[in-house]
Amino acid sequence: MVAKMWYVEPAMQTGLSTMGGEAFKEIYGHFFSPRMIFTGKIGATALSMLVAFMRERRKAFILSDTVVERHAKSVAKDFQEASFQTMVWNESAPEPPISLVKKCADAMTKFEPDLIVAVGGGSTIDLAKAAWILYELPGYDLRTVSPLIPMGLRKKALLAAYPTTSGTGSEVTWASVLTDDSVTPPMKIEVSSAEIVPDFAVLVPEFTVGMPPKITAGTGLDALAHSVDSYLTSYDTDICDALAIKSIELVFKFLPRAYKTPDDMEARYRMQLAATIAGLAFGNSQAALTHSLGHAVGKVFSIHHGIAVGIFIPYSIQYYARASKKYVQLAQKIGIEAKDEAECLEKLVDRFKQFLLSFEIPYALKEHGITKERWDKNLAAVAKYASEDACTAASPRPTSIIDIKKMLEYAYEGKDIDF
Repeated sequence: MVAKMWYVEPAMQTGLSTMGGEAFKEIYGHFFSPRMIFTGKIGATALSMLVAFMRERRKAFILSDTVVERHAKSVAKDFQEASFQTMVWNESAPEPPISLVKKCADAMTKFEPDLIVAVGGGSTIDLAKAAWILYELPGYDLRTVSPLIPMGLRKKALLAAYPTTSGTGSEVTWASVLTDDSVTPPMKIEVSSAEIVPDFAVLVPEFTVGMPPKITAGTGLDALAHSVDSYLTSYDTDICDALAIKSIELVFKFLPRAYKTPDDMEARYRMQLAATIAGLAFGNSQAALTHSLGHAVGKVFSIHHGIAVGIFIPYSIQYYARASKKYVQLAQKIGIEAKDEAECLEKLVDRFKQFLLSFEIPYALKEHGITKERWDKNLAAVAKYASEDACTAASPRPTSIIDIKKMLEYAYEGKDIDF
């Protein structure tokens, strides 16, 4: 029998909702982050020299894919110059299935590294986190990983992450998003534990220059969704709020530049910072409905993750508004002026819709090649997957599968949420 993810249990859903209350936040808080974050090519070299003093056997297993393998080889060279033996494994894939995680862990076991290095987008970093668990704990059921159960990682290796996109923030978060392909249609699952926060994150903007415009836009929207949800979720904190607002400001200013001029190095650098700052924000508060809805829709209908979650930003803001007025603060922070709350909400939602359209991304799902027949056939499964997603419990407005299904139907047609 396949184990259920810990966050699917009704009692845990209730407990997670309770943890978002103000009374609970007064008695408990946390902030997880890597030991160190390095930036630039010199920062990358500094990490390899630093880790050389921390690792006895100096064996680095470097994960990548064929698209960015050249960057992985560049990183390998840095570690070789620091007296590391290296292995570049280039078989990473988008939204990695559990079967690929096991294959990667087997390769790690044969090489026996004391440092694992992920060079790639969020999927590669998430794959590294999950494979690291199986390398340290052979046979462990990833579906049973819980932030409440210690695993005792780092007996064999440390983890470093070099993002080559500017969106997921996985280089600083405690989650790994995988694909459970044992169900039909396949669904995304979240493996989460503070122990899988990478030890080191390295931001090299040159590694992101090769992203095509669509991927640049999609990953940037992912960072934006992280920050918006982090700011509006019931799990918000003052620290996370400050980070979220800074990230939103950076995305609005620099994503259009990176999209239009791929070799604009300032824009690329600032977008890497935006993604990492957003990761620190939502990694210590929580992503909410933009991600539970985006996860389900993106997986079932093969829409890029960042685009899928970006589409749900305006709908989520509208849905949250009936339970929380914090959207007013968000609007003020990004320079929106309005005579009352209704106008404020309208202008805020329109700001995000227009931002999507500026990258030629429609906010109606039906305009993404999803036929009505295909939509109707999969709607029940999508609603179920979204309702069981770990992010749903972080919604500032209590939700239900009925509301989720209705939100999905509105998003398909591009209608404003009015319930």
